[in-house]
Amino acid sequence: MSDAIIREHSVTVRLSAEERALLEALAARFQLDKSATIRKAVQLALAEPGRLPQAGQFVAAQSESVTFPVRLSERGTHE
Repeated sequence: MSDAIIREHSVTVRLSAEERALLEALAARFQLDKSATIRKAVQLALAEPGRLPQAGQFVAAQSESVTFPVRLSERGTHE
């Protein structure tokens, strides 16, 4: 995000207390202010449009009893 970018449009969004807390946590994670965090989130969402569904709602699993093994490898590695 460059300071040289001229921004001429603003948007007002009302957030619940929970949504505000999530935004503040994300801003801390990105080490950005809230406006820059929202811009970054939009850019990240648009960076991989194929991964975004047309509609839906996602809920994070809060259970530690749900586990599964994950094997990470570099692309092209066949073992």
